[in-house]
Amino acid sequence: MNRPPQYPDYKVPSTPHWRRWWLALLLLWGLQSAALLTLWPKEQPRLELGLWSAVLPLCWALALALRVLPWQIGLLNRDAYHRTREAATLRWWRRRSLGLPVQQVLLLGPAGDAQEDYQALLASALVPEPVLPTGAAQRMLRCPLSLSVSGERAPALARHLARLTLALPTLAERWPQLRAIAWVGDANSQAAFLQVLSQADVLLPEIRLPVQGLADLDDLIEAFHRDCCEEADWLLCAGVVSVEHAEEAELAGEAGFFWLVSRKGKQLLHRGEYLLTEAEESATVLCAQLQRYAGLEAAPATCLALDETSAKAFVEGGWSVGEHQLARYWGALGQLAPFVGMSLALLHAQEAGQSCGWLCRDGDKRLTIGVAVPHGNS
Repeated sequence: MNRPPQYPDYKVPSTPHWRRWWLALLLLWGLQSAALLTLWPKEQPRLELGLWSAVLPLCWALALALRVLPWQIGLLNRDAYHRTREAATLRWWRRRSLGLPVQQVLLLGPAGDAQEDYQALLASALVPEPVLPTGAAQRMLRCPLSLSVSGERAPALARHLARLTLALPTLAERWPQLRAIAWVGDANSQAAFLQVLSQADVLLPEIRLPVQGLADLDDLIEAFHRDCCEEADWLLCAGVVSVEHAEEAELAGEAGFFWLVSRKGKQLLHRGEYLLTEAEESATVLCAQLQRYAGLEAAPATCLALDETSAKAFVEGGWSVGEHQLARYWGALGQLAPFVGMSLALLHAQEAGQSCGWLCRDGDKRLTIGVAVPHGNS
C-alpha cells in the first residue's frame, strides 16, 4: 500500500544543564573572591578589587550566552521543520484523497446488459448459469449476448459495450468535450471498441490512457484533475475481459464496464490500495487509511467482494461483506476484477446514497481494496 511519508526527527542540541551552570558560577566566583581577598595588596584601592571580582561573572555570562544561542536556534529550526513536515503530510493526504467523480456507469457481464439487474445485485438477483463452451474443459460464466461468438470473445464484448455507450442519451451532445479515453484490456478489444465509435461518426480525442492496475488509476485521477478543468470536460474509461482459464475452485468469467467521468458526477471513486501480505502489511491499518481517503469515521456502510479470499482478508479492519460475496455472479475476471468491483460500488452509492467498499483480487492475485461514496460525502 502507499504509506504516508515518513520523515526523520529533527535533532535539537541538548538543553543546557542550568543547575551545573549556577553551581559552576558560585564555585568559581567563590574561589576567585577568596584568592583576591588573600592576595590583594592592602595599599591597592578596594574599587579595583570590586572591578576584578566582576570579571569572572561576565565571562560566565558570555559562555552561557554562547551555549544558549545554538540551543534556541535549534528550537526555532525544529518548530519550522515540524510545521513543514506537517504541511507536507497534509498535502500527501489531500492528494491521496482525490477521486474520480463518476456520472454514468455501465456494466456488461454474465447477467446480461440490463443495468437494473446490476443496480439490484446486492439485494437480490438471479445467479447466472455456468455454461460449457465447445472445446472447453471447464464450465464458465459467459455473457449471454455473445454466446454464439467463436474465436476471440473480448473484441465482441468491446463492440457490444461500444453500442451500449452510443445509446446513452446523455452523451449525444457531449462527444466534442471528451478529453481522453482510458482503456482496461488488450489492444484488440480496444481497437474493436474504438472502431464502433468511429463508425458512428464520433470525434474521438487522440489521447489514450492505458489502465491495467491501481497505479494507472492513480494516473487517471491525476490526469482528470489536471486536464478536465471545465464543467463540460469528461473522460471515458472502459474495458472488457474474457478469461479463458481459471483456478480449479473458480469459474472463468467475462465482463465489461464503462464510466463517464466528469465534474457533474454524483459518485466519487477514491483511490484503491493493495494489501501486500508478503510485506506483512496490516489490514486494519490499510482499512483505516482508505476510510481517511473517503472522510469516513468508520467502515463503509456496505462492502462487496468478488472472491472469498478478499472477503476474509479485510474482516479484521471492520470491512465485512456479509452476504455480498459476488463471485458466483462474475467468476474470475483477472485484471478487470477491481474495476468491476469499483463499478458495482459506484452503482450502490448511487442507488443507496451511502458509501460502499469493494474488495477483490486482481489478475496477479494481489488483494485490492477501495471505496466509493456519494459526491459530497468525501
